[in-house]
Amino acid sequence: MISLIHFIIKHGAIFTFLFLQTICMWMIVTFNDHQREIFLHNTVLITSGAQERISNIYDYWTLYSISDSLASDNARLKEQLFSGTASPQYLDNELDQHGKDSIIAAKIIYNRISGTNNHLLINRGKSHGIDRGMGVITGKKGVAGITKACTQNYCSVISILHSQASISSKINNRGYFGSLVWRSTNPRLLQLEAIPVHATFEVGDTVVTSGFSTIFPEGILLGTIKSFEIPSGSNFYRIEVRTFNDLSKAKYVYVVNDLHKTEKDSLLLPLLNE
Repeated sequence: MISLIHFIIKHGAIFTFLFLQTICMWMIVTFNDHQREIFLHNTVLITSGAQERISNIYDYWTLYSISDSLASDNARLKEQLFSGTASPQYLDNELDQHGKDSIIAAKIIYNRISGTNNHLLINRGKSHGIDRGMGVITGKKGVAGITKACTQNYCSVISILHSQASISSKINNRGYFGSLVWRSTNPRLLQLEAIPVHATFEVGDTVVTSGFSTIFPEGILLGTIKSFEIPSGSNFYRIEVRTFNDLSKAKYVYVVNDLHKTEKDSLLLPLLNE
């Protein structure tokens, strides 16, 4: 114990320097957007390989359940194909030459749902046609998030379970649209905001993506209305939505690349800045 105290006293200046340096780095990354982007980019680059190896080990032990899930998805897609209701961009990774979206399959190699600002890491990046600002979905039912920082082979994703995530959504067959956000600690409960008090809907109604953005196509199933109320003095409902998708179990996702995004943004962004 005495030796430890002598060691700390002898090297106290070094420990103090490292402590202050850590605080400085934290402040730089936290309060400067450009430095934060650099930090996130390098973090993805350094950790992506290790995260993928850990994920592969985990997948080996859960191979049976993954195989069963893929078999179920394959059966569902074949059923849709035979009935003529399947959309080509959801059946493979090839570019739909007659549509406006290309779909890129990816695997989640890191997923966090316990914090306030959660992220995912997927094993696809710029070399696969993915860049920041693209929607990430779990299939026909569920949104995972929006791509944030990408390297050649990996990409970090702002989870839908993030305080700054906002998904343009609407109540299906009702016409009312708003923003789906996460305000709770339950990963299956989200809130639909900006629905006016004159809107008519019911518990159990389905919520889907609105298509009013260049990130997600219209009609992706999100969840059902669990409850709603009108806060005192407000002109908008407070609506709780229970998601169809359990993000804590998600393993494979699809990245949506809107091929007309640049053209749309060139007209939309000036309007948003007015």
